[in-house]
This record gives sequence, C-alpha cells and structure tokens, in this order.
Amino acid sequence: MIKLFFRLSFFVFVPLLFLILSSSYSPIAAINHNFVHNRIVEAYKGTFYLIEQKLNVLPPSQWPEKFPEITADFAYHIELLPADGTVEDYQGDLSKLKPNEYVSVFDEESDLTGIIKHLYDGQWYLYMELDSKEEQAVLEAVAGTHSLLMELLNSTPKEEWRSALKSIQPNFGYELDLITQQELSDLSDLSDAKKRQLQDIRVTWRDTEEDTTYLYMTAPDNESILVAGPILLPGSSLTALLFIILVIVSCVSFGILSFIYPLWRDLNKLAHSSAKFGEGHLTQRAKIGRFSSIRQVATTFNTMADQIEKMVKGQRDLTNAIAHDLRTPLSRLSFAFEMLRSENISEDEKKRYEKSIASGIHTLDNLINQILALSRYSRATDITHFGHHPLGQLILSEIDFQSDEHPSHVFQGNVSKELQDTEVFVDQKAMLRALNNLITNALRYGNSMVAVGFKLHDEHFYLSVEDDGLGIPEKDRQRVFLPFKQLDNEQRESAKGHGLGLAIVQQIADWHDGEAYIESSSLGGAKITIKWPIKR
Repeated sequence: MIKLFFRLSFFVFVPLLFLILSSSYSPIAAINHNFVHNRIVEAYKGTFYLIEQKLNVLPPSQWPEKFPEITADFAYHIELLPADGTVEDYQGDLSKLKPNEYVSVFDEESDLTGIIKHLYDGQWYLYMELDSKEEQAVLEAVAGTHSLLMELLNSTPKEEWRSALKSIQPNFGYELDLITQQELSDLSDLSDAKKRQLQDIRVTWRDTEEDTTYLYMTAPDNESILVAGPILLPGSSLTALLFIILVIVSCVSFGILSFIYPLWRDLNKLAHSSAKFGEGHLTQRAKIGRFSSIRQVATTFNTMADQIEKMVKGQRDLTNAIAHDLRTPLSRLSFAFEMLRSENISEDEKKRYEKSIASGIHTLDNLINQILALSRYSRATDITHFGHHPLGQLILSEIDFQSDEHPSHVFQGNVSKELQDTEVFVDQKAMLRALNNLITNALRYGNSMVAVGFKLHDEHFYLSVEDDGLGIPEKDRQRVFLPFKQLDNEQRESAKGHGLGLAIVQQIADWHDGEAYIESSSLGGAKITIKWPIKR
C-alpha cells in the first residue's frame, strides 16, 4: 500500500507543484502571460497611439528632446528607446518586433513590469514601466510613514537629522539610516528601474530573500536618502503560501489514502483467500464488504471457488463410487477364475463360472463406457460438437426405434408441429444420448407406458420423458442426478445400471446451458425434463 500511495502521490503532486510554482515551462504561467498581455495592450494602446501622434508631428531628431514634455504628467515611468536600446528583464531582441507590435516584459517572478511598442518609423520603441498590484499595495502601505518622516526631517536642521532618527529609533521595529546618492548608486541590489522610481516619486523599495523589504526615501535636501529596513510589510508571504499548499496537499493525500487503504485491505483479503484456497482449503471464501470497489472481483472468485469445490467434491465422490462399483465385478471375476482352476469342478459349474466371467466383463465394459460419457460432458462446452439439426424428426425416429425394440410397452410421441421440421442448434449426439438414457430409465422403472414430449415455450426448449411407474419422492429428486446414486443403491446390479444415466443427462443439460429436473407425471410415475435456451 505504501508503494501505491507514493506512486499516486507522485503522479498527483508533481504536476500540481509544477503548475503552482512559477516557471517558464509552466503552462499556467504561459496562459497567464498571454492573458495579462492582451489586457494591458487593450488598456494602453490608446495611450500609445496619442503619444505616437504627438511624436509624428515632430522631426525624429527632436523626439528625445520633446519626449519628456509629452510624458511629464505620467505617473508611470515611460521611456523612448532607440533601435539599439535595452530593457531590464526583457530577454528578447527588440529589432525583431514589427511596427505597431506590442510585447510585455515580465520579471523572474512572472510579474508584469512593463510594455513595449515598436513605433511606425521603425527606429524607436516606447517602453512604459507598470506598477504591479503588489507595488501599489507597498506604496499605499508606506505612504503615511514616508509623509511623517519627511515632515520630521523638514522640521529638523539637516545637521541634526541623524541624531533625530537615532532618538526615534527605539520606537520603530526596524533601523533608520541616511545614505548619499553616491552610496545609492553603488547598491547592486537595487535595480535601475527602482532607482528611476525613486527619482520619479521620491520613494522606492527592495525585497530580500528573507521576505523583508528595505524602503528608500529621498530626503528634503534631494541629496540624502533615508533607508528604512528590514521591514515586514503586510501581505502574503512565502510561509503563508507554503502553508496553504501544505493544507491542499494534506487534503488530497487524505482523499487518496481514504481510497487506497480500503482497496489495499480488500486486495489483501482476496489474496489471502486465494492463497488459502490454493493450499487446499476449498471452503475458503473472500469476505468483502458490499460497497467495496473490488466486490465484483471477489464475487467472481467466490463463484469460481464454489464451482471448483463442487467439481472436486463430485470427482471425489465419483472416484469413491467407481471404486465401489469396480470392486464387485472384479471380486466375481477373481472368484470365478479361482474356481475354474479347481480340478474338482463339474462341467455345469464350469459353464456357470464362465457365464459369470462374461457377465462381469460386460458389466465392466458398460461401466467404463458410462464413465467415459460422463467425463466427456463434465468438461467445458465444446462448440465444435454443436450444429443445426432436425431434432424433432430425430426424436420421432428414436421413439419408433424404441417402440420396435420394446413391443411390451406403449410409446407416445408428443413433438409440437412447429419443431417437427425445424432445425435446432444442439449437440445432436449428446441430446440423443440424454433422450436414450431417459427412455431407458423409464423402461426400467415404469410399467407399460412411456411418453416423450418436445416443445418450445418462452425462448426455451423442453424435452421430457414420462413413465407410469411408482415415481420419485420429492426429497430424492435432486439426489438421483448424482453419479452412482440410485434409490435402490444397496441392491445395485448391472441389470439395474450404475446410477450414471441421470448424471449424464444432468451434464448434457449443463452442456447446453440448461437444467434437468423431475416432476410428477400425469401417467402416475416420474416426468424428467431437460430445459435449455434457444441458441442461434
């Protein structure tokens, strides 16, 4: 179960993490970039159009000079780039942009940082930096603090700024310091875009890997920079994101585990039952709950086990019965041969023992033929023995033959007219053997009448044989279909058969996916019927 759990977890969580985590290979990131790009283009293409119209009325040589005047009122940093210009975070080649084509710029965290447009003249590009929602939130968060600190510095002489900041330091959760413009320029952790932002709106910030932020604020003298940090600003953090992912993964894991554990438990039960059954415990069955996902498999196994147990038990009983039936004629043969070796035997006794030997051999031959027939029909159905045959006519012919063979009995043939000329898909030899066994049984236990019926009803064929004998008690009607089981079992003789005739009939019925059963006959005796479905 552990291996299965980890295997499922791997195929669930790896793609999930791949989709959640920002990556250039993530399809979610690609879809998001495309969606954001289209929205930004729709939002700012009118602005770019107006800027371009103002530039087009001027000679291209004056564009760099007049451009700051055109964009003086923009809150975002906007820049006019020459053909060989570069944009931070943009890894593409600007020269490949077609006139009037837009491209978005994303940083390493997949946040949108700007948009670029190729102007019609083909030599210049417009680049507009965009503040993300996170940047806007940071600006809103530090706006009040920035205003109050600038107010403090404005009301304090410049030479006392450091001492004033030091005096209020204990009241802040982060450090306050002053640096020069040169020191700011030397900071490698602060991007050029952030430096331009500091020039434009007098405040900017830098995020660290520890999920903290440093604020940079231009002092009133425009020469010093007030640095505040590291600060834990409000907002989402990596820890919170990881916690959310952990909760989601835990819920999914619990869901997978709640499915895998019952499946693993039931499979273990089924495997244990199969192993015990294979060791010879034929009564072993798989006990699976009714709502189990492998209930159908367990039911199939139990059905198979029932059939195998029944077959093994039947074979065991059959073997014991065969040994019993072979013992009697073999004993008679052995005794007869011993007596024939005697020197004092008379001629009449010699003939009597020879007749006993012949009878014993005939009994053994008949028994072996019956056993072979039962063995044949005990196997799985062989479709090659089946074909379309005029079974109604064959039944009528068998009735005529039996009537000639047994003139002391009256035979009635009740074959429905619709079946007399109809071909039926059956094993012809098997069905005629079953009919012959039923007629032989009726002749043996009946008095003087035998009735044979063959009809079609409700998509099933019915072949029945009735006699006018004593009948079969209801409590014994299932037992007589078992091999070597006769109602006069204690007095079995070769003349009375071996108890295999009806067992063969039952197997032939199974061979045709049907059944054999016994009822009371209107003639007074037993009515044995073979019922099987139509096959086309």
